Amino acid sequence: MTNNEARQLALAYVKDREREAGCELVLVDASTIERSFGWVFFYDSRRHVQTGDFRDALVGNAPILVTKADGKIHVTGTALPLEEYLKSYETE
Repeated sequence: MTNNEARQLALAYVKDREREAGCELVLVDASTIERSFGWVFFYDSRRHVQTGDFRDALVGNAPILVTKADGKIHVTGTALPLEEYLKSYETE
């Protein structure tokens, strides 16, 4: 799995959630994190990315992890710091 392939999977995941979110969603590429086991992608509303206005920000959008080995998508969560979710995944 390449970064580009993982990004395409993440983008498809995000686009599938636009109707539920009620707005256009985009990946925040500058925030992507690569780890040995995969990539962490962040997303937000297009409007928030363009304007920076907090009122346009998406709420409850947990970063998603796409694993290198199999291309599976794992939603991290928002209750804990991201590093806690990644540590947990890494030790599994």
